[in-house]
Amino acid sequence: MLYYAVNYNIKSNGTSGHVEKFGTETDMLYQYYLFCANAAKNTDGDLFDSVEFGTIEGGKLKREVFERRAAV
Repeated sequence: MLYYAVNYNIKSNGTSGHVEKFGTETDMLYQYYLFCANAAKNTDGDLFDSVEFGTIEGGKLKREVFERRAAV
């Protein structure tokens, strides 16, 4: 099986992007938790992060969402 980890984000200026990684189960689970730790710390000031881990064949196995309110 081919595993993946992906981080989708929306920046405070409204732009969006994502980072995808593919590899072994161990490596992609590690990457998933790195993405989660980075999203929790939020040093980039993102308004939204969605982090997923899964397999190409079977789809999503884990998902974590980090939503933040825009500064008023």
